[in-house]
Amino acid sequence: MLLAVLLFEIFSGNSGEVRTYNVPRENPVPPPTAAALPPSPAKPAPDSLIRFTKPDGWTDTTDATSLTTFSFVLPGNAGVSAIPLPARLAENPMIVNMWRKQVGLGPADDATLQTLAKPIEIGGHDGRLYDIAGTEPLAGQETPPRIVTASLVLGQVGWFFKLSGPAGAIEPHYGAFTNFLATLQFQPGASEVNFDRLMAEADAARPPAPPPAAAAPTWAKPDGWAAKPPTSMRLGNFTAGNGKAEITVMTFPGDVGGLLANVNRWRGQSGLPPVDAAGLAKATTTVTISGTPATLVEAIGETSASLSVFHPADGQTWFYKMSGPSAVVTAEKGAFMEFIQTIQLPKP
Repeated sequence: MLLAVLLFEIFSGNSGEVRTYNVPRENPVPPPTAAALPPSPAKPAPDSLIRFTKPDGWTDTTDATSLTTFSFVLPGNAGVSAIPLPARLAENPMIVNMWRKQVGLGPADDATLQTLAKPIEIGGHDGRLYDIAGTEPLAGQETPPRIVTASLVLGQVGWFFKLSGPAGAIEPHYGAFTNFLATLQFQPGASEVNFDRLMAEADAARPPAPPPAAAAPTWAKPDGWAAKPPTSMRLGNFTAGNGKAEITVMTFPGDVGGLLANVNRWRGQSGLPPVDAAGLAKATTTVTISGTPATLVEAIGETSASLSVFHPADGQTWFYKMSGPSAVVTAEKGAFMEFIQTIQLPKP
């Protein structure tokens, strides 16, 4: 049997996609289904595992459908997250090499990894810190990525904390991140996480996959955009500005958290402060796509930006989004606006 470890990589890109890594289970016992679990909260509240004081400027993006205990968006398109994993993984070089791969570096052997580890205090305990910086920008980024990770073992649980984003956005937050780790207060439950329950309950909270559409949407690709192969999530997949900006078309069932939550998620990714319901009108514009109303959200930050469209139609929500460096997104706005006007959704 395999233990499916779901790691949300919010800041390895702006797509918010989930990557799944399979790790051999020590004891091959089938995990319980969500229905077989005794009644309990859908997910442990963060403060039942770790108590903390959120630094100023950090926007909470914790998701009930993920395994992360908490996650935050920081100005400059950086992010912080915490995830508990089985303790045996804290010593597994696979985890560090996975992060190295995410920034474009090759794997390192055990001896090299030991020299790269630095001591750090995490909530009054001794932990290890890795500072992993890429050397080349990835797609949709102007600067190389950087990941700062810290980990420690409490009982049967290995706790992993990550600060990630473009290299230029990490340094201003490095001190706040390490201070945040030092002030964490671990609760008794932090050393006794039931991973089978945690995964089953996260699965139960996750919305079902969208039903297959009767036909795919149609659109006209602007000149200068490069088409990429679609994925299971990205029905439309393009780059613009010499590959520096990404354009995607995705759909999900229901309202996917509603307009306000998505607006603030996009604003946080660009380093902008959240708005409340009263501020939505100033942060959005109504547009018409495929004969039905939709909402355009412009989130232009100092270095990162996005143009996103929230489009409810026929029980689903369609998302059309361009993200990348602010200068590139601004330059490509005209092409993006022309693109969304050509979209025709399939008839129900």
